[in-house]
Amino acid sequence: MRKPKVLYVFAFRSSFIIKDENLLKEEFEVVSLFFNPLPRWKTPLSLLKQLFQLLVYLPSSKAVVCQFAGFHTLLPTLLGKVFRKRVYLVLLGAECHNYPGIQHGNFRKKALAAVTRLSFRWAFKLLPIHESLARFENRYDPSEPVHQGFLSLVPGLKTPYKVIPHGFDDVLFHPKAAAQRKPRSFITAASSIAPPVFQRKGIDLFIEMARRFPDCSFSLLCRNDYLDTHQLPPNLKILEAVPYAELPSVLASHQFYVQVSIAEGLPNALCEAMLCGCIPIGSNVFAIPEIIGDSGFVCRTKNADTLELVINNALTANLNTHEVNAQRRIQENYPIKIRKALLIEEINNISSQKAK
Repeated sequence: MRKPKVLYVFAFRSSFIIKDENLLKEEFEVVSLFFNPLPRWKTPLSLLKQLFQLLVYLPSSKAVVCQFAGFHTLLPTLLGKVFRKRVYLVLLGAECHNYPGIQHGNFRKKALAAVTRLSFRWAFKLLPIHESLARFENRYDPSEPVHQGFLSLVPGLKTPYKVIPHGFDDVLFHPKAAAQRKPRSFITAASSIAPPVFQRKGIDLFIEMARRFPDCSFSLLCRNDYLDTHQLPPNLKILEAVPYAELPSVLASHQFYVQVSIAEGLPNALCEAMLCGCIPIGSNVFAIPEIIGDSGFVCRTKNADTLELVINNALTANLNTHEVNAQRRIQENYPIKIRKALLIEEINNISSQKAK
């Protein structure tokens, strides 16, 4: 029997986007539609190409699953209305954020905000990875707007939503991935450290902590396209991006994982590091405090002195207990099988319904 067809729309590739694509392929015939967002002047051409693809594939498809929201979801949600097809938007962070001070979030730009709002309104259902992406009060960084989340940023939104959190593979990510864990070692990760990401991911605070704790080692896992390594403290090492299969051994060789972002969704790297037994230190934003729970330490405000106190507390804690709790917390709350089941159930349970 032939599998039902599902269109899968995305604007860039990453480990979590590929992971969802593979989960859907287990149940459906997946047609992947990549929307190239760069350079920006080519957006009209990308929209024209996408229009042709949707006219070819959408009529025979059961549903459309889009990662993030923006220009690449405008036509899928609009044509979903025309053809009465269910279009799901998987919401991961930026489309629910408005942080103009760090140049982050769909709602800081008029055109992008407009197409995001339309996509939200035209979609069949929104699938945020955490409840905080629906509504969140920012108290971590007082220089940025307080009210965040799609319900705050799109007043009167009536599109239903269902939280389906990310899931993680505890077979690939585990404490024994590395032969030895280095004491008093800290690591954080970022896809890039260009200025907007540098601030949003809290890399500035991470570097400052390396200066304040010279007897500890700090690793920054990223593509270095911005920092002058000669200006960095000697105990901070930049690790070039490694293949995904090698990431567990890198994480498991460190004692602490630091995620002091200003804005997030449900950060993958933090959860993967916790599966590897890294003790989490995170900021008080979006899903991070819930992810950490009692297994690590939360910095309540964006302040170097406050973070220094948090790290001092972490260094003197019962590390063996925290290491075990960190791994167990992700295994119990965010297993990959739960995300797979919920995604597939969401599409299959309403197979007889049509989008209005």
